[in-house]
Amino acid sequence: MAPDWASRCASGRISLNPDLVRAPTGCIDYVITHELIHLIHPHHGLAFYDLLQTLMPDWRSRKQRLERLLS
Repeated sequence: MAPDWASRCASGRISLNPDLVRAPTGCIDYVITHELIHLIHPHHGLAFYDLLQTLMPDWRSRKQRLERLLS
């Protein structure tokens, strides 16, 4: 199972996993974008992924790269 790269609390504060410093910038951008979208769509539903796809069309490859590099 992949580690949690970030988390967001109910107040909206986002915490990043310190291991992200080893990741390429594009992967870090993916994690931050993912968490910011949660401010609008709290769950991983269709609306969440539609917005992620719109903002970052290559999110899947960034996520896969992150999981390969740091898992």
